[in-house]
Amino acid sequence: MKWRQKALLQNLVSRLPLKMSYSLHYYLQKKSGSIGTVDLSRRLKTGLDLAECIVSQGRSVDSGVFLELGTGLQVTLPLVLWLLGAAEITTVDLHRYLRPELVRNDVRRMRKEFEEIKVLLGKTPGTHFSADRLTALLGAGDELERLLEIAHIHYQAPVDAINPQIGSHTIDYHVSYSVFQHIPPESLRVVVSQARRVLKPGGLFVHWIDLSDHYSHMDNSISSVNFLRFSEKEWMKLAGNMYMYQNRLRIDDYVQMIKDEGGKVLKVIDHINERSLDLLQKGFPLDARFANKDARTNATSNAWLVCSFT
Repeated sequence: MKWRQKALLQNLVSRLPLKMSYSLHYYLQKKSGSIGTVDLSRRLKTGLDLAECIVSQGRSVDSGVFLELGTGLQVTLPLVLWLLGAAEITTVDLHRYLRPELVRNDVRRMRKEFEEIKVLLGKTPGTHFSADRLTALLGAGDELERLLEIAHIHYQAPVDAINPQIGSHTIDYHVSYSVFQHIPPESLRVVVSQARRVLKPGGLFVHWIDLSDHYSHMDNSISSVNFLRFSEKEWMKLAGNMYMYQNRLRIDDYVQMIKDEGGKVLKVIDHINERSLDLLQKGFPLDARFANKDARTNATSNAWLVCSFT
């Protein structure tokens, strides 16, 4: 499917009554193969990458208290954090997207790949993988509530990320994966401010942001910077719905926002899309909002941000 067709379809689905909209969108994701096609080990590695960001700052996942924004359809990231020694993970989402059948599928696959999972999760320096926790998880049965209870995962939805019901200075790590790009800039500033409130002294703010045009993930005819050519009005008309909204902030915008809220950027691990960089250097047309940024900034397709607040 070409990206404009998908954009039109998502806009139409988003206008349906909420319950019907969720169900139809999930059905279309399953039908297109965008759910369940990502290798489990690849999704588990997301948790390892996050743990490595924490370890790189001389900290440890072990006994850590986490707040994850944007649960999504599965709880793979919280599960990995618990298996690596986390004490407690609260995960919140604006909509109740979590699908018990997908969580059960993950656990079933872990049972089949028990030895491979042990090797994968046990090789990250500075983490404390627990084979006993993995055994307990895999022996818990298929009931979602029981799985979450064993892994000390507290799922809260619907909860607005700009006002999580979390006490001040109670969280060691404020984390997310592929979430920030879907939050409007004005709300994102509040999210950052709230992070400063809930983090303990010395706590870390660790987030992976997908800065690419998400339509390019399924339509190879466009690049990861295709959406930068549209004005805000044009882009909102194309993709301003609950399933595909992207704020189109660039990595320098995120860095500046964190600094404006009193944060200190400790580390940025970014990836530049070479195809997009080449297009930009050859004069790819950009909206005025992005025209004054350098090509490498615009071509950054994803990044880990590791920050702290004083």
